[in-house]
Amino acid sequence: MKRKALLASIMALLLAVCISFAGCGSTDKDSAEKTKDVKVTAPTGTYIGQENNGVAEFKGIRYGEFAPFKPAADVTTTEDDQIEATEFGKNCIQPYDEVEVASQDPCSQDCLFLNVWTKDVATKDKPVIMFIHGGSCIWGGTSDPTYDGEYFVRNLAENEDCVFITINYRLSILGSLDLSGLEGYTDDYASAINLSKLDQTQALKWINQNIEAWGGDTENVTIMGQSAGGGAVEMLMADTDTHKYFNRAVINSGSQSREALSKEKVKSNSEKVFKILGVKSIEELTALTDKQISDKMTKITDELGEAHPGLKCADGKIISETWWEDLQNGAAKDIDLLIGGTNGEEDWNSIDWDNSISKPIKDPDTIKKCMEDIDDARADTYGRFYALDQKGFYDGYLAMGDDKVKQAQDLFNDVYFNYPTHLIAEVQAKHNKNTYLYNWEYAPDMNSVLDYNGDAAEVSPWGRALHCMDLCFEFGTKEGYPEMTGDPKEMSDDIVAQARKMLYSFAKTGNPSNDLIGEWKPFDNDQMYSMVITKDAKWDCKANYRRDIIDYMKKLTPYGM
Repeated sequence: MKRKALLASIMALLLAVCISFAGCGSTDKDSAEKTKDVKVTAPTGTYIGQENNGVAEFKGIRYGEFAPFKPAADVTTTEDDQIEATEFGKNCIQPYDEVEVASQDPCSQDCLFLNVWTKDVATKDKPVIMFIHGGSCIWGGTSDPTYDGEYFVRNLAENEDCVFITINYRLSILGSLDLSGLEGYTDDYASAINLSKLDQTQALKWINQNIEAWGGDTENVTIMGQSAGGGAVEMLMADTDTHKYFNRAVINSGSQSREALSKEKVKSNSEKVFKILGVKSIEELTALTDKQISDKMTKITDELGEAHPGLKCADGKIISETWWEDLQNGAAKDIDLLIGGTNGEEDWNSIDWDNSISKPIKDPDTIKKCMEDIDDARADTYGRFYALDQKGFYDGYLAMGDDKVKQAQDLFNDVYFNYPTHLIAEVQAKHNKNTYLYNWEYAPDMNSVLDYNGDAAEVSPWGRALHCMDLCFEFGTKEGYPEMTGDPKEMSDDIVAQARKMLYSFAKTGNPSNDLIGEWKPFDNDQMYSMVITKDAKWDCKANYRRDIIDYMKKLTPYGM
């Protein structure tokens, strides 16, 4: 989860204390120090975790054997091996960033680790949730306190439990490179172009083989992803070979339409990466140490810009070259879906950063230029939407609102987030009635967030819900992202509880409706039902929500179709 501003030094100090003594985050119920070890015997090991005041947590479990730039192999340990599982495994190597938590923790090429939380390992047939983090396919990792599954599990109703899992996977150049231009290349390295997806699939395979030992039901597995992780979920849905491992999916503000590059772009990017790394052969590349790669990651990311490595590629083998058509034709018909996003996704693009941290710019063409840069960098990519290529589309969209800057930002949010999200719901609803759409519009009071964080605050200039806002409430880790959610003490317990039960109910039954939020009607292509989490904190299932905007956006079709 990429932050864009630093906490004030005093808050950083307080957070450090919190990390050391309270497990890094607040909860509805008081946390206590870890009291005793808890042991689980599974096919791949006897894992020793810790019981944390009623929640059994197992961290840093290896789900695949690592080999540089090759697919992960199955782990070789057995139930006879005693394995400590009390510390997070290493995150993937990524550019160090003062405000990206995961980048500050130990990172490595070998990052194939997952974490498991459940209340009672002895309780059987529990729903399983596997979460795939976001971070633009460059940043992120499970050590980020926002993703701590303890708080979700701990605060389920007294008679409810689940198995909650978070995973690390390979990012950036470690997750996607075309190595065919290097000396010594063989087909053994052909999968390097989409290793991130293979890692995610390997994690699912490990879960399928082992999670019953934690009481998980292998017939009731939900995969969940936010932002780039949401795009990953979409690609797993489009791949029928992975469906033996899961039957439900949750996508928060993520679409492969956004997180994609063409094969040609990946190839040209890879050549640039090899020059920066100073390698000409497979032997030289695979001999690079973690430090040698880490030292170059910022340069690689900066030089490649919006076309950075890590974005998934429809290579025709690991990811279908026709994944949009595959979904339209019912490839994911057996997968229940909960999908949505926020109304202010990337509103930070509209902030006048030279003069303010919360006031909007004055020229809407600044947003247009941002879109042009993204589209140029990710040109000619299957499944993407290129709104500016269609004559009159930009001007027509701006004419639909009085505030032209806000309207331009809405177009940005719709093209890269909300319209693809709607289309996935539309396509899926044709094949599976358990398809649910939401629009998250609730955000804590902007002035309160500014007062609490000062210059570290991250807000929309219109007080809307930014990218990640929904996820913060679903996980309920109140101190995970205070720059956006504000004072943890002021974060609404009611909305946290509602969002948690939404996710849990869906994972358990395939329907997010529950007593805290009321009836949630499935999406259909006539009424377009969507649950709107309103700015005044109401849950309102509406028909034909934003229909005029969606109808206008229908002028766009995915590239290559």
